[in-house]
Amino acid sequence: MPDVILKEISERTYDDAIAFHGHSCGGLALGYVAALYARELLDLNYSEDEEVVVITETDSCTVDAIQTILGTTAGKGNLIVNNWGKTAFTFYNRNSGKAVRLMMRPDFFKSNPEMDDLRKKVMSGTATTEESARYHELSDQRVNDILSTLGNQVYDVKEPQQPVPEKAKIFDNIICPICGESVGVARCVEAGGQKICQFCAQNKK
Repeated sequence: MPDVILKEISERTYDDAIAFHGHSCGGLALGYVAALYARELLDLNYSEDEEVVVITETDSCTVDAIQTILGTTAGKGNLIVNNWGKTAFTFYNRNSGKAVRLMMRPDFFKSNPEMDDLRKKVMSGTATTEESARYHELSDQRVNDILSTLGNQVYDVKEPQQPVPEKAKIFDNIICPICGESVGVARCVEAGGQKICQFCAQNKK
């Protein structure tokens, strides 16, 4: 890969995260701050392969910012999503062997009754033009507040709860004897002495 492209990748910004995600929001900003904080703590660079690994405990907008800044993706096998509903992320630096788990501080977000009320109206499609504009104004303000906050003010640093995941593996495919479709053998289920795909295993009568 040419040096100029590497330089551009290593300097990805919040605007790049917006372009990838599709819009700016509080969740995206939280993910961006987490990625920058982890990069600082672990001396991380953009991951061309699996040099950086992330386990996220949410499937929220935060994850898209982390993918953009650190180059962690499901396709490369260095992004694992556990949808446990927690704004928490474990970052691993394979080169140094270091890792941290960042957990959003429980006292970071202060409730904004006006914004909460307007969000319900916007999401239900009942907001007036003025209410929608006010909601987006408050949302933009929240994003700016998050982006101007230091990582250690947003996240607590904790020890990882599990060791670094194994590197991604490539497995052979087989033909499921029930549906006749090709499936990765590592994702098959043993049933009646045969290896079948998970869909067929769940729907087998």
